[in-house]
Amino acid sequence: MLGTRVVTALVAIPALWLIVWKLWAPLFALFILTVTAIGLAEYAAMALPAHPRYRAAAVLLGTGVAAGVIAGEPWLGLALSAALLVALAHALRPGVRLDRAVARVGAWWLGVAYVGFLLPHVVLLRESGPDGWRWVLFAVFVSMGSDTGGYFGGRWWGHRKLLPTVSPAKTVEGAIGAVAAAAVLAVACWVAFLPGAGAVEIVTLGVAVSLVAQAGDLCESALKRAFGAKDSGWIIPGHGGILDRLDSLLFPFVLVYHYVVLAGM
Repeated sequence: MLGTRVVTALVAIPALWLIVWKLWAPLFALFILTVTAIGLAEYAAMALPAHPRYRAAAVLLGTGVAAGVIAGEPWLGLALSAALLVALAHALRPGVRLDRAVARVGAWWLGVAYVGFLLPHVVLLRESGPDGWRWVLFAVFVSMGSDTGGYFGGRWWGHRKLLPTVSPAKTVEGAIGAVAAAAVLAVACWVAFLPGAGAVEIVTLGVAVSLVAQAGDLCESALKRAFGAKDSGWIIPGHGGILDRLDSLLFPFVLVYHYVVLAGM
């Protein structure tokens, strides 16, 4: 399994670099919308396996919300309002048990917000300025470094469980290793392609990215445990589904985007 993950990473990382750096902006947005739709389909398959209409609506309306995020106001507000209206209208139709329908709408809406709202922030980050693509790579590489540091830190030194009811394999030592590795990767990115940033702020941001990346990983673990799923899908060899790979990137994309905007980077 580890060998498959390494091979996948060796192929994916150069391809990702080229996509983020060179792909025409409209095509990049379309690529992210496609990934979002796949992620929404994976989530819906876990959360609503017996409700094909809810699954289809989650993909369609969640992708619409993602397009609204990319387009900005007022399209985002319109997309969110339309998605919520459709979900509630479906729950309130005659002959439906309200308690079950509202529970389904809650699970449905969580997926729309979790995937459809968060993921397209990577497009906003890329288009945030001339260095936007560099910040996307920063978020990706630091999150990947955090993930790797957590894995090896937990494997070599881990013995104190972090949240055993959510993710039994994760340890406090692994979490510390994740933060340390993220700080190292943040410095490497700073030296390689972000020299305009300050050293202290880049390390601080790297640590923050690691913390929200680990939180995202735990959130998806909690969702899979609640839905009784081992992996969200199978599309990425050695990694499972799209959501299994993106769980530690969704919150970092949002964090780094707002940092870049607020800091005027």
